[in-house]
Amino acid sequence: MPILRLQHIGMAVSDLRQACDWFESTLGLKARDFRNDQGRGMQLDARILVGNECWLHLVQNWNPESRVYQFLHNHGPGLEHIALQTDSIEADVQHLRDLGVPIFDDRIFHAADGFEAFVYPDQTLCMTVELIQPHTSSWTYPAETSQPVSEQLRIQKLDHVGLAVKDTAAACERLQSLFGLKATAAAPNPCITLPNDCWLAFADGSSSSVDSLLSKYGPGLHHIAFETANLEDDTRRLGATAQAADAPADHLGGRPAASVRPDDAIDTRVELVQRKS
Repeated sequence: MPILRLQHIGMAVSDLRQACDWFESTLGLKARDFRNDQGRGMQLDARILVGNECWLHLVQNWNPESRVYQFLHNHGPGLEHIALQTDSIEADVQHLRDLGVPIFDDRIFHAADGFEAFVYPDQTLCMTVELIQPHTSSWTYPAETSQPVSEQLRIQKLDHVGLAVKDTAAACERLQSLFGLKATAAAPNPCITLPNDCWLAFADGSSSSVDSLLSKYGPGLHHIAFETANLEDDTRRLGATAQAADAPADHLGGRPAASVRPDDAIDTRVELVQRKS
């Protein structure tokens, strides 16, 4: 089952407009493609392009039966899932069934954005994973998108998605078994590199912020990190909203980094990372 790329990151929000305003005013990442006709008419959503042919999918949903609503009710606003694009979703789902892994509602959904199937964190040991295969009417990442993707910072692209897990080795082994994703770095902070030049980074409770999330909610998506061409300049522009990241040096490959303080609009940790010169 070759995974083609990390297609998008799903984020559950309690107020779509407020969350979009935070990304634009704080990071210069502007939302687009607003919709109000999804989720049986009980959903608002939008996309934020983050480079790498990847986007943030911000979703506000008020249907008590929906996956996003239940996440908001149990967890509060935050990173809810990642979507891995495949060109063989039927074979991938059959592979999961052969392993005895249940998928949400035991079916492949024919949705507006593609054919979709979901695997929950109790099976992945870390997060909800959406397998997605685009169809003829699916939205596609615009080829004309330029860099930087931010209108006010030097953000170039998505760098990585941080995962809080209880056992990094077990989580990596599970993702390899389920989706063919192989870790390329050793414990204690392994990572999985994805085809579109971004990666999944794993951390356990040895980090204070990761331990807090694990204690409160269990394993899950911890943060998103963007690569910037000039961390010093961006940190200066952000002013009091930025602080030095507390991630271990080997987790970031020894690269300089800063975190951006969330507020009431978005309860998600955001990091800025700069490549080594």
